[in-house]
Amino acid sequence: MERRKKWIIGLGVGAMASIAGFILLVVLIVLLVTSPFIALQKNKGGNAKLVNTAGIPADLVSLITSAANNAGCPEVTPSVLAAQLAQESGFNPTAHSGVGAEGIAQFMPATWVTWGGGGNIDDPKDAIPAAARYDCAVAASVAAVASPDPRATMLAAYNAGPGAVIAYAGIPPFTETQNYVRNILAQALVYGDDLSGGIQVNTGTIAPVVAFMRAQVGKPYVWGAIGPNAWDCSSLVQAAYARIGVQLHRTTFEQVGDGEKVSGTDPQPGDLLFIAGSDGTAAQPGHVGMYIGNGQVIDAKGARWGVVTSALSDWTGVVAVVRPLAGK
Repeated sequence: MERRKKWIIGLGVGAMASIAGFILLVVLIVLLVTSPFIALQKNKGGNAKLVNTAGIPADLVSLITSAANNAGCPEVTPSVLAAQLAQESGFNPTAHSGVGAEGIAQFMPATWVTWGGGGNIDDPKDAIPAAARYDCAVAASVAAVASPDPRATMLAAYNAGPGAVIAYAGIPPFTETQNYVRNILAQALVYGDDLSGGIQVNTGTIAPVVAFMRAQVGKPYVWGAIGPNAWDCSSLVQAAYARIGVQLHRTTFEQVGDGEKVSGTDPQPGDLLFIAGSDGTAAQPGHVGMYIGNGQVIDAKGARWGVVTSALSDWTGVVAVVRPLAGK
């Protein structure tokens, strides 16, 4: 947070002395020129909702939802905006930091002049919509940076500045920034967006699937392998569901449609978690793992790792959660 608060006011001789500083200056000029237009680019009828509002003050839920849906870019959803406000201020409307950031969204006063619309920096009714619009402008400033998850690059630019993201062609190697992105996306997964809770699946029915997944841990990953001695990510979950007679498609691009999309806020054993991965996109995810309960996920992670068990909290870039047995 502190790094992001400094980038907007840190222009000067020191910044101009480096290439990154020069890039930052150019980005800021572009933002100042285009910000009125960016702010007016509303999304068309966004109606995403927070699935889990636990920990969010009740009087802020509708405000966060409305601000995100009207922000004007797909990177800003109610869950991401809520998680960001939790990270920035703990939802404290009158929070003040040691470097001068103020309000629930921790705007620097100089930034507020541009984005506050003449409102009160300590009033959530003004600050939350301003934060959502500002997020979209930051997202636009780094849109050219290739990323499997544009939300991550937006958040990194918000924290470290667009110049740093552009200079490093992605999330900068700053511990503060990497933790900032990781924490917000993890919390956004907890809050959840836009998806139904899904049909409950009998634990006895899914037990053989989970048992199969557990038995594969430690086996190698080989792209294109279909078992039984080695797997890739999609063949592993396909084989697991075959144990109970459920046929999934072979690739992640198709498997993301093999069931009901559900919220990631309350996953059930057997749910498939999809991320963009290195060879996919949010629309066509390239990697899949399975939630097995107790906050754990098993996946054929890659050639370096093989089939592994990891914490659900490590899956911060989830773009879809699919429940294959829903409705069956």
